[in-house]
Amino acid sequence: MKAKLTFLTIILSSLFFVACDDNNDSKRDNYTDEEYTNRWIYDKMTRVYLWNEELTKSPNYSLESESFFTSILYKYKQRDGDRFSWIEEDDSKGTKALFNEDNLGFDCLPVSYFPNASAQNTSVGLFVTYVYEDSDAEAKGLKRGMVIYKVDSENVNYDNYQTILKDKNSLTLSVYNNATGTMEVLSPFSTNGSVQSPIFISKVLNVKNSANADVKVGYLMYNAFKRDPDESDETNFRYDIALIESIRDLNNQGITEFVLDLRYNPGGYLTTAINLASALYPDRTTSKIFAKEKYNQYFEDSLLVTNRNNSDIFNDYFLDKVYRTNVEIPKLNINRLFIIASEYSASASELVLHNLKPYMNVYHVGETTVGKDKASMTIKSDSERIKWQLQPLISRLSDADGNGNYIDGLEPDYPVSEWEESYVMQDAYYEDDNGNRVETQCPLLSEWKEGLLPLGDLSEPMLAEAIAKITGVARVKTKSAVTTQVVPVVKVPRLKYNEDKQRIIIDADRFDNLLK
Repeated sequence: MKAKLTFLTIILSSLFFVACDDNNDSKRDNYTDEEYTNRWIYDKMTRVYLWNEELTKSPNYSLESESFFTSILYKYKQRDGDRFSWIEEDDSKGTKALFNEDNLGFDCLPVSYFPNASAQNTSVGLFVTYVYEDSDAEAKGLKRGMVIYKVDSENVNYDNYQTILKDKNSLTLSVYNNATGTMEVLSPFSTNGSVQSPIFISKVLNVKNSANADVKVGYLMYNAFKRDPDESDETNFRYDIALIESIRDLNNQGITEFVLDLRYNPGGYLTTAINLASALYPDRTTSKIFAKEKYNQYFEDSLLVTNRNNSDIFNDYFLDKVYRTNVEIPKLNINRLFIIASEYSASASELVLHNLKPYMNVYHVGETTVGKDKASMTIKSDSERIKWQLQPLISRLSDADGNGNYIDGLEPDYPVSEWEESYVMQDAYYEDDNGNRVETQCPLLSEWKEGLLPLGDLSEPMLAEAIAKITGVARVKTKSAVTTQVVPVVKVPRLKYNEDKQRIIIDADRFDNLLK
């Protein structure tokens, strides 16, 4: 089994199986596999890459293919450049996929923490964010808020935290239990359960407002804009239908307020985002634009030619039926929307949050989001010599008014940090990809507070803040003061999380013949 990583990019189209066009090149047989691959990479990038005009005119084809790809990216890892394109092994060619998703029965975040107040260095642990019901992990006692510090006999550290859960059919976890403040070892459990739905919680919360009147709040925690695992079946929209049916069920119970929880959602399919946005916007019509797409000039001109100069192909409209099905999308009886989003929310999550605002009152509870306002596309080759697939950024997305460009993330209307309200925090800092110092805080495990409270619980800080704004009844905050420093503020490694899945996958049948 390969590790479950969490995701957020914007990918355009179902996977493109793109033929290498070097077939007519008499020199191709003299190329090494690496040079052959690199020439294919460069050709595709000149056509689809968002910054194709910035590509070097003299690429070094002798580089290893992964290095070659990153070497031609525009302002790679810079704030105003390309932070999100990547290349990975093509598992359909019998190679090992770098980024696959498996069901471990739980999800977790890598977090730097201080063991105690006098510690001069941090450790890294895998903080459990949620555990699926009826999973073997739940049966063996794993709970939200526990910190995994050892997997089987291997300690979690800064070198292995991204890979330590990979290729596991069963796990023995050593954890810190915040409920008891003790270290525990969980007996081995299986990771071979069924793939879980991205709908983690869907329920009605019954609360009272400041006038003591009853209010029914629909609460949906949605963790990925994904489809059924069998994505090769283009008619398989089981997860999309389940998402809309869950909202229909909440609506049938008479809700008048709605809280959408996307705090751990890295993104996924654009059409799923449109389905969701259509259900949340009561006054939608199919003549209203949800999102606009913008490509490089070459690719945009090519799209226009193949679509008879119909520029409307760059607009994505609200839907009355679930994409490619006959399932009706309900209309909710709400006049505002509360969305919980955090520093882990990206791409399709940000798109729903940002692009509904021109149409209705949308209130963002939580933290500043990732800042991914661009789309990518999966490009494969049918040549057996090419073992890689590409994920280049190819499009900018904006709302109906043409507004986008939220590369610094979307700031909350009502700031709340579940970490600051769940743990005692201590100051630290890390350096970003450009060497800039970024202030941060890390949990202090010797000073347990309540830890991460159960999701969907009315006392859980982010949800409690949304409910307080709905009811007009102030909540009791548990925000902790940062501990008095015993040691100087320390530098911690910058952790990577979800970067391979920060995406919006755009179903783009109109692209099928453009890249052959």
